[in-house]
Amino acid sequence: MDWPVAVVAGGTSMLKSLFRERRRARIVNAILERDLGGEAETLRRLVETAATSFNAPFALLSLIDSDRQWLVAAHGVELTCVPRDDGFCRCALDVSGVLECCDPPGDPRFAQLPVVTGDPHVRYYIGAPLRLSNGIDVGALCVIDLVPRRPASADQRAYLVALARQASLAIESSDDRFVRMSA
Repeated sequence: MDWPVAVVAGGTSMLKSLFRERRRARIVNAILERDLGGEAETLRRLVETAATSFNAPFALLSLIDSDRQWLVAAHGVELTCVPRDDGFCRCALDVSGVLECCDPPGDPRFAQLPVVTGDPHVRYYIGAPLRLSNGIDVGALCVIDLVPRRPASADQRAYLVALARQASLAIESSDDRFVRMSA
């Protein structure tokens, strides 16, 4: 049987996405199973720096597996985990640069999230992926505000990407076993 090209191409893309998600989940679970040691303090400082540099009440560094968003370091939040589908950061995975939303209630990707429709009523989000040296995004470093904001400047966006890169390096330097496992 001759398959239409669109179906084959779409199926290949979907299959690659599925394998990428399985690799991401495997790597995130390996990271979560070990003690980050001294790198945990480094990650906390990077989150604090992100919150301060954006003058924002919330900043998070999360690792995202197939079902959950694990908050490894946080500023202004006491949570440790949220369902993956209830968070913004899932959309920051596999993007180049940053994901920014200046109007979550008006954005169909985020309008129905519990943190947008209810407390704390998020009105601004910017996040950069945590990309490991093997090319897999395992989470995001993000800044959140409860008031609308103008889009971040190019310098602010670049700074957040640089902080996310530092966080990725800190995660990798604590134990490269998961990088070898996923290569």
